[in-house]
Amino acid sequence: MSDRPPIGLQLPVITPFAPQVQESFDLRRLEIGLSTGLGSDFCHYKAMPSPIGKNDRGDLRRNDGVDTITSNGMIYRKAGVFTATMTDNRRDQQQGASGKLDPSDAFLVMPRFYNDPNAGGVAATGDRIYLAPGDRLYFNDPQADVKVETYQEITYEAGIDNIPMFPIVDLVGTIVDSRNIQYIQGVDFSITAAGDIRWSGNNPGIDPDTGKGRVYSIRYRYTAFYYVYELIKEVRITNVTVGSVRGPERMPYFPHVVREFIFHNQNRGSKQNQNITTTPERTEAAPAAEPIGKTVIIPVDMNTIGEED
Repeated sequence: MSDRPPIGLQLPVITPFAPQVQESFDLRRLEIGLSTGLGSDFCHYKAMPSPIGKNDRGDLRRNDGVDTITSNGMIYRKAGVFTATMTDNRRDQQQGASGKLDPSDAFLVMPRFYNDPNAGGVAATGDRIYLAPGDRLYFNDPQADVKVETYQEITYEAGIDNIPMFPIVDLVGTIVDSRNIQYIQGVDFSITAAGDIRWSGNNPGIDPDTGKGRVYSIRYRYTAFYYVYELIKEVRITNVTVGSVRGPERMPYFPHVVREFIFHNQNRGSKQNQNITTTPERTEAAPAAEPIGKTVIIPVDMNTIGEED
């Protein structure tokens, strides 16, 4: 039975006598109240696959030379600075095939536009922001404390700077090696401008049993930066009324970002010879190859073979 009598007084959801209204978001006020009003400045670097040294699309190895200007197989170019609010920043530790992975993810409440340096400090008045997974984001405010602590084990290498997973900003405590010997910064080693460890006095040395450098542990702080992991909200269109015109307007992105947890994944080599082959030239002429299909005659003297043979 679908037709039933109504019960009680019936009130319409929209009053027939009330004036008709259209809802409209004030996107500028949303930016001032949420993203730019509460946020920090981020420097946005757009990612692009690096073709340097590749012979074919999809190559995983570069055959001729060493590419040292890319990271993660990408070339990064600065696009602009925007002000966004970071929320739900957490940290996790996972066990991967190469060891412990220590990612940290967060979410950004974004504006629609970059900051215009000529706008007198008013945020979100520049060009429109376009994000893609893989883009890099750096905190752009020098007064913001974005350092995080981590720890790792390093194998001592003699004669060169020992490179940690992240560039060291501040070392926490002392270095302890596999023999429980402690090393003091400024006495036994120093931290370079690139954030590496440079040994100058006592050092862990070489293990005579393995012939390799001894293992030592460090705890340090580094400056965090982030990658765009996914775009939870990408293309969002809504109708807004500006003046006497009502039309579509694109709303800001809602990205999920992940903090970098494997920093030194660049190819090693000199930037001056990245396109020079690493194979040394021959000092002598290469042996000439025999042509395919050539008949080779091998002489055999039958007089040297006896009956018993």
